[in-house]
Amino acid sequence: MQVRSVPGISVVSSTIGINTVAALDLEYNPLAELEHHHHHHEEHDHAAFTHQRMARRTVRRTYNQKQPIVRTVKNRVSRRAVRRTQTRRSEAVQAVPRKRAPKYLPVIAAADAEDQHKAIANNVLMNMPEACRETLQHWYVKYTKQKHRGLAGKSVMILDATVPLLEFLALFVHESGHNFDLGCLVGTPQSGKSAFADGQETIYKDDPSVGYYQISWITSNVQRSNSKPEDFVSGYASYNIFEDFSETFAYFYLHNAEFAKRAQTNEVLARKYVWMRDVMFGGTIPTVATGNAPFTGRVPWDITKLDFTWHPELHVAMN
Repeated sequence: MQVRSVPGISVVSSTIGINTVAALDLEYNPLAELEHHHHHHEEHDHAAFTHQRMARRTVRRTYNQKQPIVRTVKNRVSRRAVRRTQTRRSEAVQAVPRKRAPKYLPVIAAADAEDQHKAIANNVLMNMPEACRETLQHWYVKYTKQKHRGLAGKSVMILDATVPLLEFLALFVHESGHNFDLGCLVGTPQSGKSAFADGQETIYKDDPSVGYYQISWITSNVQRSNSKPEDFVSGYASYNIFEDFSETFAYFYLHNAEFAKRAQTNEVLARKYVWMRDVMFGGTIPTVATGNAPFTGRVPWDITKLDFTWHPELHVAMN
């Protein structure tokens, strides 16, 4: 599992992420508790309604017994007028469009998260490469301060929702980079082992990500001897191959124009930009965000902390 953290904290294997999620699932099931309360209240309300309906029938029956049975033209006309009025009211109610609940991807809909965070995650995923969109299978959002703002493995993501919404969005993008890298872009055993590994897990030679790793790395944690800090989009990207991939993924997605500008004067960044464009994003350039952090010559430490503007659909959900 790749960890969003400060320097000096070691990278955790992706298998730990799977075990963590399993433990979380066993400890608490909010849907089961919600279901129990729903049925309990439903039965209670039904009994009260039945009692009230029977009382009304008794009153109506007593009243009818005291009334003479007289059917006049006037009574028939009045009843028709009432029926017409009721029909018109019913048609008017049906004509008012009902507010539909947001349609989320299954993994987002299933999460125990607030609507504003679901809207962010769903919107981001829907604007990412379709081929990898279903890689995320388990998404957890925490509303108490976490040791790590984000954790991700092949199909798992855990995010700290106590951060500002734009930072939450950027974290979701960064952790999606890990999901796509480890869970979508995969190789086959037949191609043999590469020089890279995710903890104890082999990364095979025909894994598309290997082509990206080789731009700056010899092994998972050893950079090429001629690598410079400027060859990485951020300081955190120089931590290992996985953070290099995810930070570059987030920079390409959220700060594309600034990335392209830096790539004009840095051959290594140019190769990383082209790889992200052609391999990860299928030759397209995302236009969902505009970066508001011009490069001043000093490499930023963390892409998820850089300011950007998200266009404009999500701002409705966020504000």
